[in-house]
Amino acid sequence: MRISPGVAVAAALVTHAAADINVIGPFALRITGKTDSGIDGYAWACHAGAATEGLCYTAGSGAVAGPVYEFYYNYTYDDTYTYPGSISYVFSYEGDGGVPVKVPSFLHLYPNWASNVALALIPPGTDDGTPLSLDFDSSFFYIALQHDDTHWNSTAPVAEAPRNVSNFHVCYQWTGGYWYQSLAWVSGYEGATPQNPSCQSVNLGVESLAPS
Repeated sequence: MRISPGVAVAAALVTHAAADINVIGPFALRITGKTDSGIDGYAWACHAGAATEGLCYTAGSGAVAGPVYEFYYNYTYDDTYTYPGSISYVFSYEGDGGVPVKVPSFLHLYPNWASNVALALIPPGTDDGTPLSLDFDSSFFYIALQHDDTHWNSTAPVAEAPRNVSNFHVCYQWTGGYWYQSLAWVSGYEGATPQNPSCQSVNLGVESLAPS
């Protein structure tokens, strides 16, 4: 699944300098099962607490539209061509005098020290989120250049190249203060077994929104 030309480019793709920040979107976040074809749907911004959103799963293969489905990807170029960046969502609220205010906020993966399942949340604010990369051919997100330590011992590994990892899951879990089926990341190398038995491995990708 390639990124459709219908996904708006909010900032031009300029030169390959490391300082260039590019934004694509708005787009929908598509969720499809890696092993379970019954998982076929989208992420939406669901209330998880005071001005905090989770990424809840909703089934359905038809294109979606609406503010809770609108996400962006902010990224920079680098020498590895892994385009590290962050998924963002725009919080909208009414400011002083009824003036509308919009605050771009970023996806964070929060570790759980009693589990290997890291919860995905979007807190308010402009701090950078968890670094993610986007494969512009498959339209899937991943974390770039990770080392596999499953065979490490007292001898330092030689010429062991890091690899890209995609360990997104949807799980029934406490998402802030609410029980949802929502997005998570399982710590460990790709294919690691989640401690939460409800978790299902998924691809997280970009898809054009339905026409408004």
